[in-house]
Amino acid sequence: MPSREQRHEHYDRYVATVRTLCRTPGDRRTLADGRGRDLDDCPALTRLLVKPSHGFGARRAHYTVAALIALEPATPETAPAGPDDPRPAWRQRPNLGHTFARAACTHRLAAGGLERELDVITHLSAPTLHPRLPHIARHLLDLGARPDWAVLLDDLALWDYHPHTVARRWREAFHLDLPADLLPED
Repeated sequence: MPSREQRHEHYDRYVATVRTLCRTPGDRRTLADGRGRDLDDCPALTRLLVKPSHGFGARRAHYTVAALIALEPATPETAPAGPDDPRPAWRQRPNLGHTFARAACTHRLAAGGLERELDVITHLSAPTLHPRLPHIARHLLDLGARPDWAVLLDDLALWDYHPHTVARRWREAFHLDLPADLLPED
């Protein structure tokens, strides 16, 4: 079984691999066709993703994140980080809660809706969460808040085993990053 550090390195490599695949329009379309679908409903993804995800389990999480990455506009900004690019420590990188907060800070009128959406998804089972993620990712990207896909992959891989822990981390990150005056009092 891979160590935590090996998994994190794998997740970063996987995201870089998927972004490289997205440079080819046909591969991007194939990845996009997998959005929100069960593994058995998108066999074409296997050709592209079985090798990059092999040996790390959580196939649905890998395939879901690949389909979400295909939502990103193709820009130089989405190019993978080079081996010499510094990265913050893993748990200092933004999780989905941070991303929701960043979107809320940038688009203050959307803050309440983003908080409600985050609250809803943190109570979902994996089979219900995965199909909902494409809509959420598209909304966040439209608001200029790109998730850290590798961290999301790690969280989704843990979701089947520790959903409450991941959900709590997302909610805490959202509220820690949000200015106190942004959300109305209940």
